[in-house]
Amino acid sequence: MSDYDNAIFRLATAQEAEPEDYTGEDGLLYCGSCHKPKEAYFPEGRTLFGRDRHPKECDCQRKRRETLEAADREQKHREEVERLKRKGFTDPAMREWTFGNDNGKCPQMAKARAYVGQWEQIKDGNHGMILWGEVGTGKSYLAGCIANALMEKEISVCMTNFALILNDLAASFKERNEYISRLCSFPLLILDDFGMERGTEYG
Repeated sequence: MSDYDNAIFRLATAQEAEPEDYTGEDGLLYCGSCHKPKEAYFPEGRTLFGRDRHPKECDCQRKRRETLEAADREQKHREEVERLKRKGFTDPAMREWTFGNDNGKCPQMAKARAYVGQWEQIKDGNHGMILWGEVGTGKSYLAGCIANALMEKEISVCMTNFALILNDLAASFKERNEYISRLCSFPLLILDDFGMERGTEYG
């Protein structure tokens, strides 16, 4: 948008002067709070709708606009993260498996943080991670921390287990290819308790 187009927009959305505003020696309207001009002259004597000036943001108006824009961005971000978590977790409890809630007892948590921190290189190189150990050592929680941290960056993740996948495939045989394609569409797919499912021929 050109400066002239911007001026038309500002004229169309101009607000009334505040009681404390005043006219400066240059004939322009000034903000009574920050004392910055709320108007500017058109260049080279141009006019628009018979006016030789157009509205301009003072510091107060700019700060208010930036605050509103930041709040709007944050709202949209939270809505997107909520959508990703609804879509990506098979168990609502997984939402609480975060770095912030970590009790510090898992010595491998630094590797989970590094995985998130180097996500772009990991994704580009298609590098996975295998977690193994005894029951109760925090493998699922560590994986959940990775999932939640990436979702907070608006990256789509699916955390499920192979038993659920087999059940879903058995229940919707006709849509099996579509189901598998959907799983493969996630930038990161986490299979929890891999190998714990029944060892059937189909499995």
